[in-house]
Amino acid sequence: MPKILVLDNLSEEGVVIFREAGFEVDVKPPQKPAELAAIIGEYDGLVVRSATKVTAEALESAGKLQVIGRAGAGTDNVDKAAATKRGIVVMNVPGGNTISTCEHTFALLFALCRDVPRAHASMMEGRWDRKKFGGTEVFGKTLGIVGAGRIGGAVAKRAQAFGMNVLVFDPILTKLKAETLGVELVTLDEIIERSDFITLHAPKSDKTDNMIRAEHFKRMKPTCRIVNCARGSLINEADLAQALKDKTIAGAALDVYTSEPLENNPFLGLDNIVMTPHLAASTDEAQLTVAVEVAKQMVEYLTTGAIVNAVNVPSLDAETRKTLQPLLLLAERMGRFVSSYMDGRPTGLEIAYEGELVVTDTYPITAAILTGFLEPLVETVNVVSAPHLLKEYGIDFSEKRSAQPQDYAFQIRIKAATDKETHEIAGTLFNNQEPRICSIDGTRVDVELVTKMVVCIN
Repeated sequence: MPKILVLDNLSEEGVVIFREAGFEVDVKPPQKPAELAAIIGEYDGLVVRSATKVTAEALESAGKLQVIGRAGAGTDNVDKAAATKRGIVVMNVPGGNTISTCEHTFALLFALCRDVPRAHASMMEGRWDRKKFGGTEVFGKTLGIVGAGRIGGAVAKRAQAFGMNVLVFDPILTKLKAETLGVELVTLDEIIERSDFITLHAPKSDKTDNMIRAEHFKRMKPTCRIVNCARGSLINEADLAQALKDKTIAGAALDVYTSEPLENNPFLGLDNIVMTPHLAASTDEAQLTVAVEVAKQMVEYLTTGAIVNAVNVPSLDAETRKTLQPLLLLAERMGRFVSSYMDGRPTGLEIAYEGELVVTDTYPITAAILTGFLEPLVETVNVVSAPHLLKEYGIDFSEKRSAQPQDYAFQIRIKAATDKETHEIAGTLFNNQEPRICSIDGTRVDVELVTKMVVCIN
């Protein structure tokens, strides 16, 4: 049975699910990259939260590792490119901490508006500084939300309950969805200039790195307050610290930082900031949810091949996989056949889908073809690593789809080119179950796709 390595203090309920499935489980504390590299090779699955960094160096020793489960939404601590290259599925639990992060956003916002931390500290020191700690209301004010996914959408809904006007910037949010949320869809510049409060809920990427910096603080209202429970890299911390010192903006509340634990903290000594040590997802309910869900996803993948909430390969639930199984078998065997049939170094691969397929998304079928095609040529490959390996080996690839079949209700055509020759085969399913090659280089045939074949041309 599969062997699982659980790190970063996963809730016990998640560990129980693995063991009830018959898996062997080792539970260890957070590991440094070098420590992880020394032990990772003996496991089929790895579970982490945010403390352990799963680096490319650690994955070089991954051995039989098939899946990495992130018990939470963010996967910044996993080198997804390195995992993909080695054919390792990376899964997360995108909705598991939605409510906890949303509520922590408001906890920070209200603590900032009413100066709760300093007032509490004053009381603990035996003082009664009632006149010293004034506050501001959120009712009737404008909240700018950057990123309107699950968490941003939940924040918008609750902000409206507090009587706030909500602006949203999200480059992929449609006007129809914005209307459904009851928010005004605007640009980032409008968020910066019009908001009384700004909260960030965008993912980490090259486009969002340092997206809020000095030039933006200068254009904000002097009464504006900003909250970040998303990613530390979204805000330039040095610029924010300076804006708070100069009173360019009224305040900030942070739960995430560019380095965690935060080193050389630029906010020490400031009285217009509230900080927490990455606590947004640290509720009992959220930790239980993400532990249980990631364990269920990994068990299903390792036992049935179903892929749920993967971040480096399209998801494929068990029911869809069952429906697609005959097609996937046809695709994988066609890919292996054309790879074995051709002579020379492969230079190009073209896939054409013709007629009525049972699915609109052909990616799983394409991945199966590429896996079968590469299996005779490389040491290890699977549906996760196949597209990456094809590119790495410099093999040109294209895919197209046509509603008009040529000979059958549907068929798949694969055209492979090498430095010596070109071959084209077509395949279909008989009775929607039996994989067949129906054409080889233009000659119509009826060939059962078995594992060992002799093909004679005369």
